[in-house]
Amino acid sequence: MVLTGDYTWTETQSVVRIVIPLHNVSAKSADILTTSNFVKVSFGGWLVALDLFGEVIDGKGSKALVKDGVLTVKMTKQQKGLWGRLTVEEDKSKEWVEERRKRGMEDREKRVADMAERAKDKAIEEERMALKKQMALEQKERQDIDDLKEEEKVKAEEEVYQTFADLERQEAEKKSKKGGVYAIKAQAPPTTTTVAPPPVPTKTTTKKKKKVRKKKYEDDVTSSEEEEEEEEEEEITPPQPPAAEDSSSSIWSANEIPVAGSNPEDGFDLDRDALLDDDIDSETENVEIDEVDDTIYDDEDLDDLDKQLPPPRQTAHATFKYTPRLFKTPMRESTVSQEQDFIAKNRPHLHNHGLLNKDALDISETDPVWLKGKGDDFFRSGDYRSAINAYSSAFESYDKNSEISKTALSALANRAACYLKIGEPARTIADVDDALKLSSNAQNLELPGGLNGFWLKLFVRRGTARCQLGDFDSSRDDYKKAFDLDDTNDDLKEDYEKMRELAEVSNLKKSGDACFGEGKIDEAIDMYGKAIERDPRFVSAVSNRAGALLAKGQYEACITDCDSALNMLANLGSTSGPVPPPGSDKRRDWVIRTVCRRAKAKSEIGSYKDAVKDMEMALKMVPEGRQKVRDDLEEDIQQLKAMEGE
Repeated sequence: MVLTGDYTWTETQSVVRIVIPLHNVSAKSADILTTSNFVKVSFGGWLVALDLFGEVIDGKGSKALVKDGVLTVKMTKQQKGLWGRLTVEEDKSKEWVEERRKRGMEDREKRVADMAERAKDKAIEEERMALKKQMALEQKERQDIDDLKEEEKVKAEEEVYQTFADLERQEAEKKSKKGGVYAIKAQAPPTTTTVAPPPVPTKTTTKKKKKVRKKKYEDDVTSSEEEEEEEEEEEITPPQPPAAEDSSSSIWSANEIPVAGSNPEDGFDLDRDALLDDDIDSETENVEIDEVDDTIYDDEDLDDLDKQLPPPRQTAHATFKYTPRLFKTPMRESTVSQEQDFIAKNRPHLHNHGLLNKDALDISETDPVWLKGKGDDFFRSGDYRSAINAYSSAFESYDKNSEISKTALSALANRAACYLKIGEPARTIADVDDALKLSSNAQNLELPGGLNGFWLKLFVRRGTARCQLGDFDSSRDDYKKAFDLDDTNDDLKEDYEKMRELAEVSNLKKSGDACFGEGKIDEAIDMYGKAIERDPRFVSAVSNRAGALLAKGQYEACITDCDSALNMLANLGSTSGPVPPPGSDKRRDWVIRTVCRRAKAKSEIGSYKDAVKDMEMALKMVPEGRQKVRDDLEEDIQQLKAMEGE
């Protein structure tokens, strides 16, 4: 049987509010439908259906809020003005009302379809922009790598050119030194005049003359010495009377280089006639300068030059094998540490990275011992997310068809500790469950501290994670198992006793929540009080009792509990029970909710100014992206200010 729910309503020039008591029905079971001219709310066995007098803005203009068991539906009017009544006149026909409802539903369906289409287009655009940003990032990385390659290439070319220049300079210096020696030897001898012999009878003689062709040497080619003999006939002319000798025509002219041991002033001890043989007496022979130049290169000099030339180089083929690198840049000793950290942090994605050499993945990127060691380094440095990546790679590297290794099992347990550090207790519980199962099937595995010591750590980590989730009964059981493994550990015993106490307090708080949900306000306040009496720092019980006191109308007591809860949330380490981690969105929401309760209680006792301060403080804590909450708070602030002015 459907019952018609009761409601109250208020209006302003631009807003209509409908307040509906939920009669202790959970807000999750309430179904709310609004169009531009119709409102329907069903909860439990109750139904409220209203055909509005005027038109409202559907969608963003309609907001619903459940607070303290009361549903408030706020709607913005399409046209400002007072309606004077909430529903249409009773004299309207049923067909007209149904047609009006149908038109409103069609408009709503069209709006929902448009919103879905816009959401789809927005998702596609966001995906496109994300892809574009990723492509731009990869393009920049490729450009950086190309620039680095080009820089290294230019540097290498400059070094090669410099080496060639040095070799050419050295070769030029060697040639200049050799050229200096040759230049001294190649100087033309002093010009001499042959002394005419005494007259002899005229005769015709034939003489064989040897002509030696000089050796010509280049940098790397040496021509062989050639000798050729030629016969030539010379005709002896009648003797002529000797001409007057000039002092400059003497064979012992001043330009002649004296022989060592001689005295140019006193003459030589050689017989003049001994310088001339019969052939020379019988003819006049002119010696050309080129022939004199040829005679300065004797065989001994040529042999010495041959000895100075290096032998030809032997050719050979050398093969070099390089270890492939994951990175396409040259290896630098200064970047080895950063590269190893990058590999450990991004191990699961290395095969999909477009800028890496996938064929270069060696044992350092797949060895579980190396990966676990990197995870330990990250954990000690406080980089827990990088440690999770390294531990995950180490755990995933073992063969699933064989027994798990000690390294892989330790990596799984350490990853559970990392999840606990970053505030993800659910993942900690999952890893501990897997580690317990795998270690139970590997009884012969030698673990650090033994199997019992390994299990003790796992039970403590899972118990801590369950405590963070507020599951104190299960947390108590885990600490009991850990204490049974080491009953001599006083610290562990103290933690176990604490978990037992928290479990009992949590059960009292849960009983209070159940009573409050059923509308039993007095019983809820009593249960919350018992929980707070057992543990005054159980902040969730204090905050929930403030809500129950507000619903009961005990505003002063509500303000006191709100102050206590806010002080505990502001002071780290002064709370117990299920408390969101500092800086999290959930903890911020706790604070905002408690501040708003205190503002509501203050407004009920007439302290509007203080209530406005609390609401403004709550507004500052709401992120910019939660525009709906901000709008509601701003509206409440304006109402409080108006009430203060009255």
